[in-house]
Amino acid sequence: MRKVLSMSLAAVMALSLAGCGGGKNTTTVEETIKEETTKATETTAGKETEAVSKEDGDSGELTWDMAELILTHISDPEFPDYSVSVLDYGAVPDDGQLDTQAIQKAIDEVSEKGGGTVIIPSGDYDTGAITLKSDVNLCLEAEDTVLKFTKEINHDNYPLVFAHYEGSKCYNWSPLIYAHQQKNIAVTGKGKLDGQADKETWWNWNTTFNADGTTTKPSSADAKVLRKMTDEGVPAEDRVFGEGHFLRPNFVQPIECENVLIEGVTIANSPMWELNPVLCTNFTARGVHIDTHGYNNDGCDPENCNYVLIEDCYFNTGDDCIAVKAGRNRDGRELAEAGFPTQNLIIRNNTFADGHGGIACGSEMSGGIKNLFADNNTFDSPTLNYALRFKTNAERGGAIENVYLRNSTVKSVGNAVVHATMLYDVGRDGDYLPQFKNIKIENLKSDGGQYGIFMEAFEEVPITGLVFKNVEITGAGKDIRALNWQDPVMENVTINGKSYPRPVDTKILGVPVPGAEITGSSVLLGGNNEDLNYEWLIADEKDGSYVPAGTGGKLQIPDDAAGRYIKLSVTDKQGNEESSMPYKVLKANEAAGIKDNGEILRAAAKGYIDEDEKLDLSQEITNRDCAKMIAKLWDLDAPKEEIKISDVPANDPDYNAIAAVVEAGMMNLKDPSVTAAQGTLYNAGVTKDVAAKRVAFFPDASIDRDEMGYIALLSCGVPYNETLGTKPKFDDAEGIEPAYRSNVGASAYFGFMTAKTGNDFMPKDKTTMGELIEIVTRISDFSNK
Repeated sequence: MRKVLSMSLAAVMALSLAGCGGGKNTTTVEETIKEETTKATETTAGKETEAVSKEDGDSGELTWDMAELILTHISDPEFPDYSVSVLDYGAVPDDGQLDTQAIQKAIDEVSEKGGGTVIIPSGDYDTGAITLKSDVNLCLEAEDTVLKFTKEINHDNYPLVFAHYEGSKCYNWSPLIYAHQQKNIAVTGKGKLDGQADKETWWNWNTTFNADGTTTKPSSADAKVLRKMTDEGVPAEDRVFGEGHFLRPNFVQPIECENVLIEGVTIANSPMWELNPVLCTNFTARGVHIDTHGYNNDGCDPENCNYVLIEDCYFNTGDDCIAVKAGRNRDGRELAEAGFPTQNLIIRNNTFADGHGGIACGSEMSGGIKNLFADNNTFDSPTLNYALRFKTNAERGGAIENVYLRNSTVKSVGNAVVHATMLYDVGRDGDYLPQFKNIKIENLKSDGGQYGIFMEAFEEVPITGLVFKNVEITGAGKDIRALNWQDPVMENVTINGKSYPRPVDTKILGVPVPGAEITGSSVLLGGNNEDLNYEWLIADEKDGSYVPAGTGGKLQIPDDAAGRYIKLSVTDKQGNEESSMPYKVLKANEAAGIKDNGEILRAAAKGYIDEDEKLDLSQEITNRDCAKMIAKLWDLDAPKEEIKISDVPANDPDYNAIAAVVEAGMMNLKDPSVTAAQGTLYNAGVTKDVAAKRVAFFPDASIDRDEMGYIALLSCGVPYNETLGTKPKFDDAEGIEPAYRSNVGASAYFGFMTAKTGNDFMPKDKTTMGELIEIVTRISDFSNK
């Protein structure tokens, strides 16, 4: 069975690329699953899942045998032995004139005659949108065959058709290659499909760079209108865009089609997503070379499809390489209720050269995604952010379940080899909690990235059925983020040389003062917390020699321990150890002249403030104050490289702290000629010239509360660079600077900042020292320090 999943590109080429594809079945008789199982699974995908699960003796979890079963339902479309050339219908290569009518007439006539192959010989052919018809294989015959889709955007060249835009149905500009409710269709051959999108055509609808250095996003307004129509249940026929609007079409979009093959061709310069089969059954992409880096240039996005095979493809994209979709919000949920999740996918033997994510699920996944098997894929670029990525939120909802990734070669990633979050975009704003369950990753090696593994879920819906087996990750900036995992299995896993299961998130709860009782907290990730051993250590100096002070989950601080340092060491049965940060034992329940204030006391114990230096908690803080405390929070002593700051010279006593915080992206430099908030750290909507003007820190300027909310999220230690839609729920939220608004919303969600009066945030009030201490202490607790 293994050889079916690992069929080489050479074998595929020998079988099916003798010029034009089609007509090849993906399985052989001896590879067919045993007769009894086949009989039990010939109907719906749901019954297949049930049959295999019962056979395996589990409740819903599948095995790799299911992948073999899926392959028995996937085959190439077959075409009659009849072919025509577009030259016979009036197409003329290399003349710069549109050949749309000739190409379309050939397709229409071949379909009407019962089917066959429409051949496009060598040469460049200019065309508008092409509509595929049943039983037609459109073959780009030679390597120098190029279909160039015109830059003249009008409804003659790109007519108004029923389409999907980012998971929502509507009427819009025709996809460049389109089909609706057709059977047995293909685009094959050795040639190239060139969408001719660039900064002046199609892509400028996403972002237009203005002469003054600012940017505009023409498509945003239309996208918001479509989202509102979707949520309100407006019928698709009334969601009309096209002329006068700016929703970009996808390159290849078959909708409600059966038996679809895209094979051998090269695709470049797409307006938006490259391959986007929607509600299709039996879809194959094989040997496709995708090379395009425009906005939202996803490679292959199967959406609410059943039986999908993506193999031997090359992805070099400006967004996710493969992004499995399942409809957005109400549209997606209605499809799920009608029995159309995205399910039964095989992804094998592909090369992921560049993109945001290699194999992604979401964020448009409201209809649910299940039964995805990825085998023997190569991820090969330091600018590839993730190898496997799940992204959703409480507005989307949906479940990702039964995902299996094995035998992956990940040479390098920028962010994390495995990344999953429910906080994408609007985060917890919504009533539809998503789920991640039954995810198994095995036989994986990777190097680099901000994190080895980053997976987080809402507390109400933890990740279940999570298995890591034979995983080795090296060179990651941080080992792991594991938020709300339920009973994970970790077998033969090492990250940065540390083996798992092992203790993580080790910290001390309470305030260490003489005579008080403090509590230890730790998690044995991949094991049973009852197998952890707690040992308390004490030293005279923070970096001094620690000696045992007690064992067990709690410790009563000795009466003579004031001024000394306590930390907690936790070990598992294999000897894996993790220690908390050192806590200073305070003299009494008073710090900085403030009594019985838990956050002030914990800030002093952690070294963020001096317990003996009296503070005025109502004092307005400056950027300098903020940077110094953030530097203490993260032990940032100095920048790794010289940071030039126009108003903080290198001989400033606080230069190292300020420069280190700026270098870490936790506070921003600003343009001294502009007083208003300008953009965010992760906003690509400014030119390099604008960014180059941001050279000043304004060390002695005060900080408005809305800017403090922005800073709080940047400095929380987790790269939440995509929680950009989180809405603050304060009564005065409209008064928050737009550039800061989403970060304030996220900071409020995490509890870093709260309303000041009633439900008013008071965004233009100045941040006080007391508020800064509270924020830093809460971030510290959030980070398990």
